[in-house]
Amino acid sequence: MGQSTDQIRQEIDHNRDDAAQKIDQLQTQVLGTADQMRSNVQDTAEQMIDQVKGTVDDSVEMVKQNLDLKKQIEERPLVALGVALVGGFLLGGMSGGGGGSQQGGHQSSGNAQYGDQRQYSSSHQSGGLSSGLRTAVQKTGIEDTISNAAAALLGSVTDQLKSTLDQNFPGFADNMTNVLH
Repeated sequence: MGQSTDQIRQEIDHNRDDAAQKIDQLQTQVLGTADQMRSNVQDTAEQMIDQVKGTVDDSVEMVKQNLDLKKQIEERPLVALGVALVGGFLLGGMSGGGGGSQQGGHQSSGNAQYGDQRQYSSSHQSGGLSSGLRTAVQKTGIEDTISNAAAALLGSVTDQLKSTLDQNFPGFADNMTNVLH
């Protein structure tokens, strides 16, 4: 009926050994799982870093290509010509190039036919060819057309730049707006 003390002691030792073995197995499994999780996290972090580096490199390359003046001129020569023309008109207007304000006033002596001739001659001498061209451009209304085209072009370029910056650097446009206000 009863077990001897030695048998009970052997059973306790056997159960203790079994428990110690199971504890060792659990510890090995937990450590293995932790190592595996650490490795997975590290791999994921490395993949994310590589992906971000690739995106930044692509964005930098795109911005470099968009800001490469020589390439833009080669790809769009007519736009470059238009920008140069508009820029020339704007600079000429800002610097006071050939405006008619250089004349001393309207000549009232002589008959009207010769007065117009003298006025042209006077402007031709003081302002040169650019003054004559400017007067002709003003009279035909081309100046307003060019001014409107320049405003539209600058607006378009500004919108494109904002769009490119916002696409490549999200939130940049909002930060820029906040800084300006």
